[in-house]
Amino acid sequence: MLYDDHIDLSKLAEARTALVCARLHLRNGKKRLAKGFSAKAIAALYDSVCFGMLYYVAQHKSCAIYIQNTELWDATNVFQALTRAGVFEDQHAFNRLSLLVERALWQQPAAFDAHEVVGEVEQMLTKLGVTSLKKSIRLTPR
Repeated sequence: MLYDDHIDLSKLAEARTALVCARLHLRNGKKRLAKGFSAKAIAALYDSVCFGMLYYVAQHKSCAIYIQNTELWDATNVFQALTRAGVFEDQHAFNRLSLLVERALWQQPAAFDAHEVVGEVEQMLTKLGVTSLKKSIRLTPR
């Protein structure tokens, strides 16, 4: 779900690139959410989790057995593989985020609790090693 063309996905070659992309999308998603751009914000948060999963897979070669025959750009299958690997306990967290993105992009954004969504995204990113909850970025603009 790339919401703008600032990052060339074909050149994503290393873990550090995925880490930087995950953090940038998280920051941009929070900023856009604070400004009221919910569809773009939700897409950015989704992208953040997708890049976070790519980062985790690149950093942890031990999870290769779980992602065999899984296309890395198929975020749902990567999430399920990481759930089987024990990274995530809530096997429906990514489904909730995906449904929210789908509604936001194809229909009118449904009412949602921004703090709850950001909290769940940050929780997933913490488990992926992208960020820590202690270094959480504020949701309100400065």
